[in-house]
Amino acid sequence: MMPSPSRLIIRNLSSVLDLFLPQPCPGCRSAILNHQEHLCMHCSLTLPYTQFETLRNHPLEKLFWGRIPFGFASATWYFLDHSPIQHIIHAIKYEDQHVLGIHMGKQMGLRVQQLITDFPIDLLVPMPLHPKKEIKRGYNQAELLCKGIAMTTGIPIGNRAIQRTVQTKTQTRKSRSERWDNVHTAFSVAQPTAIHSKNIAIVDDVITTGASLEACGRSALLHGASSVSFLGMAFTA
Repeated sequence: MMPSPSRLIIRNLSSVLDLFLPQPCPGCRSAILNHQEHLCMHCSLTLPYTQFETLRNHPLEKLFWGRIPFGFASATWYFLDHSPIQHIIHAIKYEDQHVLGIHMGKQMGLRVQQLITDFPIDLLVPMPLHPKKEIKRGYNQAELLCKGIAMTTGIPIGNRAIQRTVQTKTQTRKSRSERWDNVHTAFSVAQPTAIHSKNIAIVDDVITTGASLEACGRSALLHGASSVSFLGMAFTA
């Protein structure tokens, strides 16, 4: 989905300025990066990895127990308030940090290499935004993560296989049941043949209760997906 002309102008101008002006690290906001760096060394070494890809029966998997059949559920980092990982996600989501999003997706892909060997995935599906929200933002941050994952795993991306048809209210501060009520009818499968008989992994930036992933996964299974798995950039413990 194409961003608005004004967002394209701002994005292109920002890219030009990045070549000439020193940029702060998006994680700590203090260290200065050169144009080849994505994060400072301190942030790169201290991000809170979950290690979920090496474990079974971990807290993220337990979110989906008894709710939906799934292959695996994993997230690469823990989400911590007022931390570098929160700042990084904010930069990817709201500050047009496309290259950073792809970089973090690459790190996710490297982490799940063994996991997808044990549970093969045929298609990456980014958690869809409602079209109005995607037009306003100009991009879907989950697609950026998928691009990075695809670069390190070779798994193709189904960008428009599933769509969000209901513009839901924000999930922030909602309980688990309220989140489910908010999203359980929000998704539809736009390209049934793309997911039919496929093992798909739905990719999102932050996983909290898993309600949106569950609703999206249910739509995929109802339209013939062989299995669904869930992959997040960060998990709110």
